[in-house]
Amino acid sequence: MTFDDELSAAARALHREWQSPGMWPAIAEKIAAIEQAERRAAARRRAWRTLAAAAVIVLAVAASTLLVRDRLSPGGGPTAPAPAATGARLLSDEALSEVERAEEQYIAAIELLATKVAAESGASASPLVGNLRERLLVIDAAIADCRAEIDRNRFNAHLRRQLLSIYQEKRRTLEQILQEPHAS
Repeated sequence: MTFDDELSAAARALHREWQSPGMWPAIAEKIAAIEQAERRAAARRRAWRTLAAAAVIVLAVAASTLLVRDRLSPGGGPTAPAPAATGARLLSDEALSEVERAEEQYIAAIELLATKVAAESGASASPLVGNLRERLLVIDAAIADCRAEIDRNRFNAHLRRQLLSIYQEKRRTLEQILQEPHAS
């Protein structure tokens, strides 16, 4: 027998096989952890996009509010004749009271939703919920600005539509907080 044959025989004698029941579950666990990390990263990207969209909305509302205020203030640029002075209002008294009544009902429904969010979400540590709460603060500031302009011109239908869109954004934000799994 040659040296190579002896070496091959010795190698065969040293060969051992054993069971490794934890190997495949460990691999599957690592794959699941990687996929979960990718899902969290995607959720963070969505949160930033949502925050950016809210910022765009707030800036648009603020800019349009400033434009409206400048147009309505004396010496603030070209002004249209006051609707009351020309006798041609966009909203009649009856339509205005109906709009205000519907607005009060909508606001009450949103406040109920806000109360539910406050009760269910508590002090959630989720970064997305934190971002959504900050968005609510900005939306509330936009609502206050728009309401101040409406107080100056109650018959302005455009401002009322703008206020409605801001309230709709607040409703969507509150619903997002309720849908966040870490909120409850």
